[in-house]
Amino acid sequence: MRYRDGQLPEHIGAQVPLTDDFVTLTVWLTFIVGTVLVAIGIYGRQRWLQIWGGLTLVACGVYVAWIVWPRS
Repeated sequence: MRYRDGQLPEHIGAQVPLTDDFVTLTVWLTFIVGTVLVAIGIYGRQRWLQIWGGLTLVACGVYVAWIVWPRS
């Protein structure tokens, strides 16, 4: 969908999410995909799937730690 110059989606009544629910959903789905990749890599003896799945899980862990970790 295209908008005219200077016209924002919220001005024409389009739904604009105001929460971080989409980010949380994406992180959870990425965690599930990473777990599946690791499992398939172990079952199929494919080292590259294990590595990609592991890196995906590490990325999810870093994001969750960044959000949860108390900042001084």
